[in-house]
Amino acid sequence: MSPILTPEQARAYYDRNAHRQDAQGWYEDAALERLVALGDFSNASDVLELGCGTGRLAQRLLRDHLTTHARYTGIDISPSMLARAGTRLKKYAPRATLSPGDVTLGLTARSESKDRIVAAYLFDLLSEAHSQHLVSEMHRALRPGGLVCLAGLTRETQAGDMTIFTQIRALIQRVWPWLAGGCRPVDLRVLLDGAQWQIIAHETVSPRGITSEILIARKI
Repeated sequence: MSPILTPEQARAYYDRNAHRQDAQGWYEDAALERLVALGDFSNASDVLELGCGTGRLAQRLLRDHLTTHARYTGIDISPSMLARAGTRLKKYAPRATLSPGDVTLGLTARSESKDRIVAAYLFDLLSEAHSQHLVSEMHRALRPGGLVCLAGLTRETQAGDMTIFTQIRALIQRVWPWLAGGCRPVDLRVLLDGAQWQIIAHETVSPRGITSEILIARKI
């Protein structure tokens, strides 16, 4: 079996396991906290989140950081995830909307229509070809000066070390990808072309030995 799940396999996995997704906060929350702190969301007016999952991050943004005039759109491939996100975000309608979508096929957002695009623990699932296509689509959909706010599993800490737990998780994903939901460590920086993006923040955090990367970049 390929270590990278197809979109159809990913949809099936997350439909079956949507009820477990929020339990991953033990290693995701530290990275998401830094993503929110670095993403300047109080000045955002139109936010697109790719792979919005159960809506935990969206709820935090809408409740604590986005102005009442800011719009939020969340996309996810899993109907079960979207159902949970819809329940969580019901009080924020109509300025918060959710849509089913396979981001490997591209984005339906109009060109230069968004000022923030968020993707947390999404590129961990994608092939290199799908990742490059999606980055190109994100650049198209962002307004000049807009920010991409990314987080995901990575191999090395800021000091260049690899924790034993990160090594174990990478092995599990390589041999038994279904057990990890297809997630694998990636390097987000290599996805961004320096002629199109200006990296303005890059950090790693390693709660309980699982290392995540946070990357904020501005569209040039």
